[in-house]
Amino acid sequence: MNFLYTISIRFYSFIVGVVSLWNPKAKQWKAGRKNWESKLKEGTKFMTNVYWFHCASLGEFEQARPLIEKIKKQSPEVSILLSFFSPSGYEIRKEYPFADYICYLPIDTKKNAQQFLLAVQIEKAFFVKYEVWPNFFKEIKKKEIPFYLISATFRPGQIYFKNTGKWFLNLLTLPTDIFVQDEDSKNLLQQYRVNSILAGDTRYDKVIENSKKAIPISIIETFSSSKFTILVGSSWEKEEKMVSEFMKQNKEEIKIIFAPHDVSASHIKGIFDALGSEVKAIKFSEITDKTKLRNWEVLVIDNIGMLSNLYQYASVAFVGGGFTNALHNILEPATFGIPVLYGENNLKFPEAKEMVKLGGGIEVKNQQDFEQILQKLITDNEELNSKSIANKLFIETRVGATDLIYNQTC
Repeated sequence: MNFLYTISIRFYSFIVGVVSLWNPKAKQWKAGRKNWESKLKEGTKFMTNVYWFHCASLGEFEQARPLIEKIKKQSPEVSILLSFFSPSGYEIRKEYPFADYICYLPIDTKKNAQQFLLAVQIEKAFFVKYEVWPNFFKEIKKKEIPFYLISATFRPGQIYFKNTGKWFLNLLTLPTDIFVQDEDSKNLLQQYRVNSILAGDTRYDKVIENSKKAIPISIIETFSSSKFTILVGSSWEKEEKMVSEFMKQNKEEIKIIFAPHDVSASHIKGIFDALGSEVKAIKFSEITDKTKLRNWEVLVIDNIGMLSNLYQYASVAFVGGGFTNALHNILEPATFGIPVLYGENNLKFPEAKEMVKLGGGIEVKNQQDFEQILQKLITDNEELNSKSIANKLFIETRVGATDLIYNQTC
């Protein structure tokens, strides 16, 4: 099985190389791994007490981040090595100040894993959520380096639990400890005699901390002007079209803020096209001292980095990615005590189902469903308040994963 796995991972790398001839993201993936060994040796040569964190992309980084920052705060002498699989994580966080060296993970072959572990002397390693890499896991285990899988989630349909997945299941016995997000994951592992620790999700700790540091934005406050405000966060085309249709037909005096995941000129234009000329919409970059913000119905944020500070002005959040099982962060808006809407295709995100169960999360099926939900929230203050309180409590009762993992591993 290991032989077949190695062939498949090399084939994957080959395909990415071919695609990189015309695809910018694939090109970054390939270029970022070029001469990785010499860059790793040079970048870590003065590092001591190295703790290695590996994340697939940006979402997993947000789960590693609270633990990284706690370690740095408690033990400044520790050096943090941070690796990513995807350009989506690396390119955005390559300047992250709490990491001493940031790189791409080389493809998971036995030779690469051995060279990686020879290039830098690692004291402890942390893999986040789904990051189970057979050759790296085996070589780390051989070197008797303590290593952990944190903020992990498991579902019955995953390869580990299929009749043909015993080889992959055995990999889960290699980490020193596995820290899972939810009780369902722990119970599932227990059925297969894999031990784990129920810790929760470290992101709860971070979103609480971030909400307390939210920076006031006078432009947004003036635009919202105490009216019912819908914030469409990390939106994709699906969410943008649904909100645009609602806005064109809705007679209520409300405000819309789009903060799309893609702020390219072409995507921003698509939002304006969907809204049409009958809706008064303005880009954030177009605002001047003379702009009368109260006269505008829709504000489109055409930059990156504002979203976490925008939720404080929202009455309701509609978070993108939930129609393609690529749901963005729904914990950030929930922290501010507002109802959170998202598409119902969210199987990979246990917090989405938990929020629905407790009343603050609302799954959207289609356009008609979305409009009915929104009308109810706009016109029924009791409904709005009950869902807002539910989300506030949902976050506040789930903090503590970072401290638990830190105390068990450090």
